[in-house]
Amino acid sequence: MGAWGPALFSDDLACDVRDAYRELIEDETTDEEAQRGIMKSYAEVLDDPDDGPVFWLALAATQSKVGRLDPMVRDRALQIIEQGEGLSRWAEEGAKVLARRQAALHKIQLQLTGPQPERKRLRPPWRHITDLAPGAVLAYRVSSGNLVLLRVARVEDDRWGRTPIVSLLRHLDDAIPAPQELNGIPDAPAGSDPLGVPVSGMSNSTILRVWVYRKKDPDYRDVGLSVLEGRIRLRPGDERLDAQAHTHWLALAGDMEGYAGCG
Repeated sequence: MGAWGPALFSDDLACDVRDAYRELIEDETTDEEAQRGIMKSYAEVLDDPDDGPVFWLALAATQSKVGRLDPMVRDRALQIIEQGEGLSRWAEEGAKVLARRQAALHKIQLQLTGPQPERKRLRPPWRHITDLAPGAVLAYRVSSGNLVLLRVARVEDDRWGRTPIVSLLRHLDDAIPAPQELNGIPDAPAGSDPLGVPVSGMSNSTILRVWVYRKKDPDYRDVGLSVLEGRIRLRPGDERLDAQAHTHWLALAGDMEGYAGCG
């Protein structure tokens, strides 16, 4: 069902509708344009007997929360609740689950028919913009004295920030490599430490998206990473490279101590 519980927002579709609508409002789209946009994006589910009720209820509840409840959306959601649309799949889960879904819908009904809050201004999320560029090589000297190296394979630019995707290099030495040597250092194999030895009992992701989540969070320089002189040419597949895990710079520094300890 794409749902993990009877609450309205214990459902992937409901969460997607809520988040997409809020993003439109955060971007200062007018109320009318936001509603048209979300309905256009989900046009294929509007009349679906299972997903349609979820869409309308999620949109109505979200609009209500931010003080923008449209009468048409409200009436459609109330009709769904009153007529029990979309409840058949919950009935299949048993009487207790169905009763919990009905209780959740009753709360939404009260929300939609009660006094509505004032319109709220939604601000877009804070975005950190990295100054790292593809090809840059980062070095971190661990407590043993060795250097762990990472290369910036690409930079992902989306709503939440401009963040680097870095690949661990198969290199562990105490000397800084010369600029002309960098292109000869291969990426570390997946599931390995920098020397290519399988790691057991620790995170073994070698391709990471590294975030600065909040303004007060440390950036790469703040935790002891430095950018080496010279660059690595982009490698085949870099433009499509997906992170195996997401992390932040402080956690990555700790992980690199572990990487170095496995060599």
